[in-house]
Amino acid sequence: MLFKFYELEEVNNDIKNAEYYNCSNILSSDQNYIFTIGSIPCGVYINSFITDDIILDDNFFKFLKKQITISQNRGDISGKIEINKLQPCYQRYIKDVNEFNESGSRTKKNKDVTFEFSNPIRSSIITKDKPLYIKNEKLYEKHLKKLIKKIHKQLKSSFQIPNEYDKGLFDGYYNQMIINHRVRSASHFDKKNKFPYSSLICLSNNKDLKEHIISFVDYDVGIPMINNKSLLIFDSVNIRHANNEMNEELLKDRYSIVFYRK
Repeated sequence: MLFKFYELEEVNNDIKNAEYYNCSNILSSDQNYIFTIGSIPCGVYINSFITDDIILDDNFFKFLKKQITISQNRGDISGKIEINKLQPCYQRYIKDVNEFNESGSRTKKNKDVTFEFSNPIRSSIITKDKPLYIKNEKLYEKHLKKLIKKIHKQLKSSFQIPNEYDKGLFDGYYNQMIINHRVRSASHFDKKNKFPYSSLICLSNNKDLKEHIISFVDYDVGIPMINNKSLLIFDSVNIRHANNEMNEELLKDRYSIVFYRK
């Protein structure tokens, strides 16, 4: 497998966290890349990582769809709070909200509203101890075990991980994943992760959706995630990232899965 080195160079922009960003500087999907900042590797892109032995059939996508819940507390990824995006049960609380976080993507608690909330998105966090995984463990093994093990192998060959660690999903290093559906991510960091390098894949059973663009906001570079093929491993803790705008009808069929460690 051949790679092209691509050095990320920071650019000045006025994009704030939780704002949407469209990058026009899109890399070629014909290349594999190793991203560096200075001389230090910070990411790997493989254009055709998912091979035919990993089955992405109708049953796979039916499985993904059943894993999706509505999340109300994802913060910056869900964009600045907009009243018309909130579910009715949350709209009635917004008049009693006094403060938001710095980016405006999450409310702050007060004496009248004792919980935080953000714009709703279709997203589920999966860990081995959550009911959604426990209930469907055999289906996770059937549909994702081979893929997760392959990603773990690539992670080990690309970046240093501890020799000894608490086993995560299917004995790999990652112990959590997020399955997103119909989500266009606003600009954000993954600051709460305990390991900097997350892995991302983008999936759809809509043949009209050819690729999905994830951008490194502060470096003005867009990475073309070929549908059902590409893998991106990158320092999501320190590199701010977002999704380009895309056709709303195609977005309805788009899934992304992010693997990470907390």
